[in-house]
Amino acid sequence: MPKILLVDDEPLIQRSMQKTLMRAGYTVEAAGNCADGLKRFEAAEAGGAPFDMALLDLNMPGFDGGEASGAGLELLSRLIGLRPDLPVIILTAYDEVSKVKDAVGRGARGYCVKGREQSLLDQINAIFKEP
Repeated sequence: MPKILLVDDEPLIQRSMQKTLMRAGYTVEAAGNCADGLKRFEAAEAGGAPFDMALLDLNMPGFDGGEASGAGLELLSRLIGLRPDLPVIILTAYDEVSKVKDAVGRGARGYCVKGREQSLLDQINAIFKEP
């Protein structure tokens, strides 16, 4: 069963996505900010039970704890730096085309506008079916 790291600072969205993904058969571990997300990722890697994918909110508190526009991009870069083959999907509340292009340029496999959970599930399932 694939293991997914979900990093989003909005508790209601986090819980909703977590439930949707778990119902679809995925194991999900959630974090509410970049620092906690990185810490959980590193612990899983060190513990021999790495994540198979990461879902990262685009705008959330950054590594310094302050609200940061595009903080998810910094976390994306750090995760890809640690594991270049990690599939990452960026989550955004808006259709922010320029930031999404930046995310893909940094190694994200795709993006999804929050609230479109079926679209997110379709992307996740497609990535896990890739050879």
